Amino acid sequence: MAKDSKKHGIPELDKEVIKRIATKARDMRKNKGYSYEAFALHAGINRNTYFKFEKSATTGENFTVVTLLKVIHGLELSLSSFFEDL
Repeated sequence: MAKDSKKHGIPELDKEVIKRIATKARDMRKNKGYSYEAFALHAGINRNTYFKFEKSATTGENFTVVTLLKVIHGLELSLSSFFEDL
C-alpha cells in the first residue's frame, strides 16, 4: 500500500478561523493604544512571536495556544469574553 505523500496543511476553514482570531486581537490591541512591540512586552511575548501571531490575520498560519493565551491575558480578557462573538 502506497503511503500518501500529501502535506498535512491547515484546512481552509480552520485558516479562516485563525485569521478571525488574529484580526480580533490586533484590532483590540490597537483600540487599547498599544504598538505591536509595546503590547508584546506588556503581554510577555517575544516581539517576533507576536508579529507572527498578528501576521496570521492575513496568512491564516497557525500559532500556539500559549501565545493566544498570553495575548488574551494581555488584553485583560477572559477566554469566554474573547471568543464570545467569534
